[in-house]
Amino acid sequence: MDNHDRAALVEIDALRMTLPNWEVDDATRLVARELAVAAVVQRLADGCDVVMAQYLGRLGYITALEDLARVHGARFVEVILATDATLAIDRFRRRRRAMSEHGERHPERDIADADVAAFILDAVDHLSRILTARPESRIVPVVVGASEDEMYRRLLSVLGEGAEPRSHHN
Repeated sequence: MDNHDRAALVEIDALRMTLPNWEVDDATRLVARELAVAAVVQRLADGCDVVMAQYLGRLGYITALEDLARVHGARFVEVILATDATLAIDRFRRRRRAMSEHGERHPERDIADADVAAFILDAVDHLSRILTARPESRIVPVVVGASEDEMYRRLLSVLGEGAEPRSHHN
């Protein structure tokens, strides 16, 4: 994102953490999703590209985002970072441990330690169903040992980058 000054990253978890009582009020999940949609609409209206990271692959939310892109004349590209559950569980636990060591609060804490594996397995299953329902999705394989820079290059390759970003006039 740092290399794309006309791109906005919209993160639902970051929005949720700005809401009062987010750690105890489950309603903040829906409010954060609604705020994310509003942010996407505004950024598209401003002529920016938008990146929306979504972990579980909710089909209804994906189609709503696709509809927003179409209304604003933006190209919608759906990318799935594909990995096996073992690697995803390991990365989730490492990231969570690092956040805990730094005293960071994050919605990932909503998931009990004992439930992490089941949560990730369910997410991997959701993503496989998304692939079936949306075969136009682009896949970026996540492999052990791939650096962030390598994963970024892989992402750009499926987006067609160095292809030019979408037109910025509406």
